[in-house]
Amino acid sequence: MEKKNLSILWTFLMIFLVSLFLLTVYIFYLNWPGELEEFIFIGNQEKKINYSTSQQFYENMRFSDKLITYNFNSECSGEKIVNANDAFHILEERTILEFERTNNNPQIIILCSDEAPEASEEGYFVAGEGGPTEVINTTLYGAILAGKVSLFREEECESPIIALHEILHVLGFEHNNNPNSILYPELDCDQQIDDYIINDLNNLYSLIGNSDLKINQVNANKEGRYLSFDIEIINRGLKDISSSELSVYSEGEFIEKFPLENIGIGFKKTLHVENLKINRFDEKILFILDKDNSVTEIFEDNNQAELILKEN
Repeated sequence: MEKKNLSILWTFLMIFLVSLFLLTVYIFYLNWPGELEEFIFIGNQEKKINYSTSQQFYENMRFSDKLITYNFNSECSGEKIVNANDAFHILEERTILEFERTNNNPQIIILCSDEAPEASEEGYFVAGEGGPTEVINTTLYGAILAGKVSLFREEECESPIIALHEILHVLGFEHNNNPNSILYPELDCDQQIDDYIINDLNNLYSLIGNSDLKINQVNANKEGRYLSFDIEIINRGLKDISSSELSVYSEGEFIEKFPLENIGIGFKKTLHVENLKINRFDEKILFILDKDNSVTEIFEDNNQAELILKEN
């Protein structure tokens, strides 16, 4: 009886040891770096806008908000200040734009020298006496950060034709070939603001100028259960992003979250990650930006990018 019990004990022990060995081998296999396999980036939901016409210097040029600030330099006085304020008021009546005079970092500076500025002086735009002086291409917008107007000529019309002409240049519009247009190169008192300008301004500023995150591209591979990737993220919007997060999922299972900080307007950030553990047999990876919606964006439904394992 004692020998029989000992035999049974040895049998169970052998089964346990074999099972433990097989389990160890399996765990070792799951964690052992295998052959290098690449993922294919199948893209994300692309969002575009197409508001402006070809009459702008760049595509979709606008300031970040429909409320745009301005101020005059010390040379300005009298009639030129009145004309500029009247021009801003006309644009407020015809569009959804609002203008506010301020001493605190105005977006538009108005100069009133009696002499025309040199083309290479003071960062003037190629348009001449008025235009954007700082523009960032965010790929979604031509974001205007600052502009200047030089009212060196005296106004000869009842309407502030010169001021309107130059302010529209600051707003991104270039000359056209219509003699009746206020944006014709040679000014005349009978010229009017074209309908396309009004429509473009109303359309361009119809969306609130928030941030807009987008995954530009992803390069990823895995060795066994170890995922490595480089991901490029861009802020295509009109506001800087102080912080956000990138969440990584593998076959629908949450893997890890990575902080993203300080992505300025039009700037790109590349995140490099090595040896992130996933399941060995996973074939789909999902990246989600700002999953918790902590950043207010122009488009909230274009923050995902999916990858699938490339077939050998």
